[in-house]
Amino acid sequence: MARTVNVSSQQPKLKPWMVEAIRFATYLDAAANAIRKSRSGEKTSLKLLASGARLLEDCTFQDLQIEQVASDAGTAKGTFYIYFESKDIFLQDLARRYCQFEQQTLPVMNSQESTFLDTCRWVAWYERTFAANAGIIRCIVQMGETVETMRTLWHERNERVTARILNDLLTRLEPKSGDLHMVRLAVRTAGGMMDQSLFNRYRIQTGTGLQEKEDPEFLIVFHAILIYRAIVGENPPREVNPEMLDAIALIPR
Repeated sequence: MARTVNVSSQQPKLKPWMVEAIRFATYLDAAANAIRKSRSGEKTSLKLLASGARLLEDCTFQDLQIEQVASDAGTAKGTFYIYFESKDIFLQDLARRYCQFEQQTLPVMNSQESTFLDTCRWVAWYERTFAANAGIIRCIVQMGETVETMRTLWHERNERVTARILNDLLTRLEPKSGDLHMVRLAVRTAGGMMDQSLFNRYRIQTGTGLQEKEDPEFLIVFHAILIYRAIVGENPPREVNPEMLDAIALIPR
């Protein structure tokens, strides 16, 4: 029997795999500043997109105003329409570029560490990147309710992330189930649970009402265990980090 532990008072120790997330707005600003030509159309376009990404951190896509975006980017409202036909087109371009940006920041597996710690690295990347860019993700998901382009973009993004996780992890371990279709289904299901947790936390959609009071870094380890179990079909080895695993009642002593 697993011993129940007060997870709020006994948090896991942090590890180097706790990757730092990059804000998409910061990334776009840096890309714009790297263009030396002052009258570059791409530079202006990137500045407008960076402003949109930044403003979405504090407002919904419905409340985002073109005047705000142009002002924040240091341009006139009319300049916005030189590059984007409408606010919807602007947001779809922003979302498309964000999904490409995510693919560029995917973590790299470390063959010197255990597969479980690599799983933790993946989950840490996903959850921290989500937290750093919740405004854009909120925009994609909420617009996806009515805009087919956004819905397709979100689904394709999820497929790519799942495929990459499976590809990387399956090179290092052999699931007990030989049915890769079921392994993929298990990962998508566990990932959906992780998404629901993040949706609740960052008010992406009306949630289940579950109030998660645990530290977000604890939840990274917790979700990594669920993902690992979904793929491997067993608990992670205790020798990885007994102190970390002892904080979670799912893991028998």
